[in-house]
Amino acid sequence: MSIKIIKPGLFTTVQDEGRKGYMNLGFSEAGALDKFSYLIAKHLIGNEGPSLEYTIVGPSIQFLSDNSFTITGGQFNAKLNGNPIQTQVIYEVHQGDILEIGNAIKGARGYITFGQPLDIPKVANSYATHTRSKMGGFKGRALKKDDVIDTVSLPKYKKYVGQAAEINLNYEDNVIHIVKGPQIEAFSEEAKAKLVENEFIISDMSDRMGFRLKGESIPPEESADIISEPVALGSIQVPNDGNPIVLLNDKQTVGGYTKIATVTQLGLNKLVQLQPGEAVQFKWISIEDAINESATFNEQFEDELSNIQKQPLYELSMLRQTSKKLANLLKGDI
Repeated sequence: MSIKIIKPGLFTTVQDEGRKGYMNLGFSEAGALDKFSYLIAKHLIGNEGPSLEYTIVGPSIQFLSDNSFTITGGQFNAKLNGNPIQTQVIYEVHQGDILEIGNAIKGARGYITFGQPLDIPKVANSYATHTRSKMGGFKGRALKKDDVIDTVSLPKYKKYVGQAAEINLNYEDNVIHIVKGPQIEAFSEEAKAKLVENEFIISDMSDRMGFRLKGESIPPEESADIISEPVALGSIQVPNDGNPIVLLNDKQTVGGYTKIATVTQLGLNKLVQLQPGEAVQFKWISIEDAINESATFNEQFEDELSNIQKQPLYELSMLRQTSKKLANLLKGDI
């Protein structure tokens, strides 16, 4: 049982929640950039397998055996055997079926998760790909044309076919919340103000390691070089050229540049769904507000995840013809 990559899309990699607890050994966490979209898929599909993460241009996949899948994340021009499909819905597929994700319509990153999951070995307790170290995932790299990836047999893979979720992650604006960074005192009041008064443009040099931003230069008052120290996910490094870099999941574990700010958890998820050329507007908030914002969102999100199984929704078009009467009942037609 397997899938075949017809077109790899743009930087399509195997990801999960990330390689937790190994930064002290020098391993980057990696993992899904849009963690919440990954978790929606995981709860919908009902297994612990990894996802395929794609960026701006999604892959085309041929199923070499029967399976099921769901797509989550940004909105893409996705089609199954030429027919448009929706996000957050579980579809059944048969041998020979072709899934085409296409180009992004809204957002930048999406995820494919399988009912019979990809047969990927764990490295340091994670499926996640870190391409710079050639670690994890499928051969430690992004997928290529004609790659064939085995899948794991799960007899109950059809159990949730037709089930859907309607979890809105609300990426409606470009305002990204930030808190003060560890070297904020190295920057002038003018630089701190410029960071939030002006929009920054995401550079096309951005990747899973970090988003490079273009805009008003905000260099530190003296040198940007510091003794290397651990760097947090979302750290905004500012080297001597004054152009900020937001560190993402594939970041190094330590860094030697001044850090003016750190993007909040919710801000990161919004940020990674923006494309190169789009603008970012930073907004200062307190650490207390960031903690409260995250706690409130996480509580609501966990409730919505639990309701996927407790109060399931169904996409009516996925019901079999033999269930037409049930479909009509659900719609209130009879």
